Amino acid sequence: MKRRTGAGGLANTEREDRYYGMLAGAGAARVLESVAAVGLAALLGRGKALAPESIIRELGLHPQRAWKWLGLLEQMELVERDARDRYRAGRLMRAMFTPEGGLHFFYQDFLRYFNVVMGFDLAAVLRGAPVASVPYPPQSSVEVEYLEAWMRTTAMETLARMERAVSFGRVSRLLDVAGGDGTMAIAQAKRHARLRITVFNLPGSAALVRRNVAAAKLGKRIDVIEGDFRRDSLPGGYDMVRFSRVLADWPEDVCRMLLGKAHAALEPRGRLVICEPLADENPELTFAWHFSYLPYDDFGIGVYKPGAVYRRLLAEAGFKRISVKPRDRDSIHSVIVATK
Repeated sequence: MKRRTGAGGLANTEREDRYYGMLAGAGAARVLESVAAVGLAALLGRGKALAPESIIRELGLHPQRAWKWLGLLEQMELVERDARDRYRAGRLMRAMFTPEGGLHFFYQDFLRYFNVVMGFDLAAVLRGAPVASVPYPPQSSVEVEYLEAWMRTTAMETLARMERAVSFGRVSRLLDVAGGDGTMAIAQAKRHARLRITVFNLPGSAALVRRNVAAAKLGKRIDVIEGDFRRDSLPGGYDMVRFSRVLADWPEDVCRMLLGKAHAALEPRGRLVICEPLADENPELTFAWHFSYLPYDDFGIGVYKPGAVYRRLLAEAGFKRISVKPRDRDSIHSVIVATK
């Protein structure tokens, strides 16, 4: 039986699914916000399953609207019902919200940032309307602290992904380019006895690294070098260079330049490790971030890239034996390893 198609050659069902998928994404974001705003996550965070009438009464909700809302939450798998039709926090709610009822810091703050962009008149933005700048990289000490706090919340999960993909046991000198506040470097220095790490970062972030390294009493194992990788050369003599959650913030021309600098920083047969979410493995993540970057001219075009782009850029920079280890069930990040 021939499939019916409408305008544009799309099957009618595909057209409808795509359209309603776009609307559903916008609606789901508002529903997610409401879970913390009305106190449901805190209420269910106590661990007790509650009848819908109890939820409505305790939260002071409009009965008819709340019943519809609970249905949406169940469809989103934020809540689940037991055999007695009582609601409890679903696995997704337990994963995304703190026991006190707020979204975990990273999710909450990105949603706040995303909502700012949602509030813009997009047609006016596209015609050049002025938008308050969000400078990147951050400029003030407050902005630096904020960015590094953001990065720190997922640092250990990202490090665990790299450790599953790459053996660090035989690495002696690692250059961690834009290595945050040193959280990953400190964890690895404690884990791998022969590893000496240099964290290269902007002055504000480098000061945070020094403070954290001193507190961990690892000053003999972790060096800190200040610099701006857009303008400065990277220090040399390393058997491994790492970019973790760095290259996805920059367009191809900047990445091409950085990969060339990494190649020069490596000893012969040294390895480059890249840990990033790939566009082809994370389409929804890519769309959300690219949308959030759209009004801000400090961010480039197409910053989240598919694996094939990284392969091409690495080959152009002179790297060999390029392998892409895809995301796994425990991380959105892929790990790319290439040899000089």
